[in-house]
Amino acid sequence: MAPAVKRSPTEDMATEDVAAEALITEAHAHARRRRLKIAVTVIVLAVTAAAAVLIGRAAAGSHGTAHRGPQSAAPAAATGFVTGHLAACFGISPKNPAQAITPGTVVAFRGRVTYRQVAPGSWRAEFPKGPVVASQHISNNQDQAFRLALPPGHYVIAGHYDENPAGSYAPFTEVTVTTGATVRVDLPNPCM
Repeated sequence: MAPAVKRSPTEDMATEDVAAEALITEAHAHARRRRLKIAVTVIVLAVTAAAAVLIGRAAAGSHGTAHRGPQSAAPAAATGFVTGHLAACFGISPKNPAQAITPGTVVAFRGRVTYRQVAPGSWRAEFPKGPVVASQHISNNQDQAFRLALPPGHYVIAGHYDENPAGSYAPFTEVTVTTGATVRVDLPNPCM
């Protein structure tokens, strides 16, 4: 057995200082790791919350782009239907009729068209003042029909082509809707 080496009090204090410094260094490293974990957790939660808000806005349709306007009312117990086509707007028939597509929206106003004289021998049709009751966008005039569910009453069904100024309606017709009945109307080509 080797004889025990005696240390001086200064050497003992130096050893304790080294041990204390090692413990302090380890505590600092542990605190840095803990702060890093907290920061990462906060960032992940913030990104998740932001993504949830964006998804919620997109799903609710309130993401700040164009307002879609009124949509066709869901069929209720006392409704009738108006269905038909919005004709493509072209002056000369194309060689390939499948290419004649003019996207637009079909709308329904409750009421009747009135006519106002704007000059001698010249009259202008005026739509009812009320809001649009139902609408449907038509992206393909050849294959897509519109179908609007409406409460019983008299309506003006009008077409608005995407390329025309807002609020301008070209083809229109008037219909009377009764409960449970379907009225078929094909809006004419106003460009012929």
